[in-house]
Amino acid sequence: MPQYDYDVVIIGSGPAGEKGAVTAALLGKRVAIVEKQPQVGGACLNTGTLPSKSLRESALFFSGIEQRGLFDVEPKIPGKLTVPRFMYRTQRVVESELGLIQRGLAKHAVAVIEGHASLEDPHTVRVDCADGAVRKLTTDKILVAAGTSPYRPAPIPFDDDQVYDSDTILKLDKMPASLAVLGAGVIGCEYACIFAALGVKVTLLDGKDEILPFVDNITARLMARMEQLGVEVFSEKSWRRWRS
Repeated sequence: MPQYDYDVVIIGSGPAGEKGAVTAALLGKRVAIVEKQPQVGGACLNTGTLPSKSLRESALFFSGIEQRGLFDVEPKIPGKLTVPRFMYRTQRVVESELGLIQRGLAKHAVAVIEGHASLEDPHTVRVDCADGAVRKLTTDKILVAAGTSPYRPAPIPFDDDQVYDSDTILKLDKMPASLAVLGAGVIGCEYACIFAALGVKVTLLDGKDEILPFVDNITARLMARMEQLGVEVFSEKSWRRWRS
């Protein structure tokens, strides 16, 4: 039987990659994770699920939405609400979860290798490291858990400092007065509601007739709630109605 560097090499350290690594290690396998970002966790930890849910909770608190009507008590935030203050809790939550993941991988002796992975053959993973070095990891099995990244349509100038995607929006340096969100998918609707709850004027644009058509029985409620928050929603249906 061939001798490999590892029993399993995993490309990507998001939830699937991290859980796969720990599971394999618990079964006695020699495991390595290749991650192109400087820290593990993938989009779920660094730019997606966890940050957006933490931002949502911060928005609910700062806006007072959850407290309204409770003995006339509303939160009072001394001074001006700035982006760093708004993002503070999110950063702390991410740091805490990152520590848990790092300790778990270290506890189970999972090697974490930073670099861009590609497949040379069914048993060799090439890693182009940030310092220019190249490593070749031989392995019995390869798990590809590379995750996703935001879609960037060519006509949109993402090099403009006023244009963000769902990853870079977390790097805002100041709270905007207004925000146009292109795409009324799950992430678009979530960020539209977060910023609207903070008093930002939000316009949500989508090319479909109905937002979130794959979700049963909540679209009308979501639309009503966004209307209460002041979100203007323009879908293909509303554009046709407006043009007529």
